[in-house]
Amino acid sequence: MITSVLLLAVCFYANAQKVQVLDRCESLGEKPYQWFSNGSPTKLSDDHKEGGYSISSNTSKAERLRKIYGQVFDTGVTRENGYIAFSLFVEKPELLNGNGQLAISSSASADKDSYGYAFGGLKIGSTKLVAGWNNVVVPLSSFKDVHDNPNLAAINYFRVLLYNQKDDTTTQEVKIDNIRFSTEKTQLEAVSK
Repeated sequence: MITSVLLLAVCFYANAQKVQVLDRCESLGEKPYQWFSNGSPTKLSDDHKEGGYSISSNTSKAERLRKIYGQVFDTGVTRENGYIAFSLFVEKPELLNGNGQLAISSSASADKDSYGYAFGGLKIGSTKLVAGWNNVVVPLSSFKDVHDNPNLAAINYFRVLLYNQKDDTTTQEVKIDNIRFSTEKTQLEAVSK
């Protein structure tokens, strides 16, 4: 019996190690390494999917959430075998025009040493955004916008752009939680439940 329990614990631990967490979104960070939203201060929200908080912004500007990290992060994946996942809350997806971009980089910028994933039709990867929390899982191989030479062993930048309908300046709350990487899509899906 004890051997079976130990074996299960070892298997669970081994599987848990396959997920690398970039940000649990439990803190806003300190300048200049803090969460930012164009047109609105970010704040901690106790409405979350993991841990005790998520990061929230309330703006009509496209740049909903962005963070530069003070230390580089090794995702533990390659572009060919890796996935990025996070929980994304969208208050009113009907106000969005369906376009946006997810960007990660190793240069603290979206325009150098970066991977960008353009999404349209309110779809990020296979996730169609709905009002409320969405579990987003995207294969890094689908990031088609590549600038220079991004290094997945040294990520220090994350950004989400979501554009409003033309001429619409209505603000809405967007939240993010639990940003992570893995080579195992099923692990990322399981962590979000």
